[in-house]
Amino acid sequence: MARTAPNTGARKSDTLQAAFLRRAMSALERMTANASRKTLSEALAAPTDAGSLARLLSQLDVVGSAVMELDPLVPALARNIEHRKLLIERAGGTVSAEDAGRLLGISRQAVDKRRRAEALLAIREGSDWRYPTCQFDKTDVAAGIADVVRAYASSGPWVALDFLLAPDSALEGHSPIEALKAGNREAVRRLLRGEAQDGFA
Repeated sequence: MARTAPNTGARKSDTLQAAFLRRAMSALERMTANASRKTLSEALAAPTDAGSLARLLSQLDVVGSAVMELDPLVPALARNIEHRKLLIERAGGTVSAEDAGRLLGISRQAVDKRRRAEALLAIREGSDWRYPTCQFDKTDVAAGIADVVRAYASSGPWVALDFLLAPDSALEGHSPIEALKAGNREAVRRLLRGEAQDGFA
């Protein structure tokens, strides 16, 4: 009777997960013990589990001076995670390449081609590309999205998304994505040129 070879890869993965969980739970227990009721309430007010964790990690008094000495970027990284979560919420969420293709009436491969050509805004979530829904206008991409993606190519898609969603006095208090959807592409181009001259794009 043939024997099945043990799956060593699966065992290694289980061991890594268990080790990570032990370390993470230990850190969470220490931070929770240091956190005030107000801090914990604010963390729990986040709409997602990851958001709650990010809010807790962003508090210097909760993380502790010993951790800060060893890893001073922890609170900044946590704030960055929370900011990205908020950006995705303000963008109306994200869709997969398949869903973006259905919305645009094109194949997944065509969506990938547009992303590589910097004609679509995409952000990485794990190993997948996700497409912020705010850039879509009914069955097409809002005219001018490519201008923004290309302007922030070196800074990255999160900076481009932040730009798109931030209200600006140059646009009478509207955000660039609102201006693009209203057909005011030239005003957004002027704003991009101004930011490039200031060294932001």
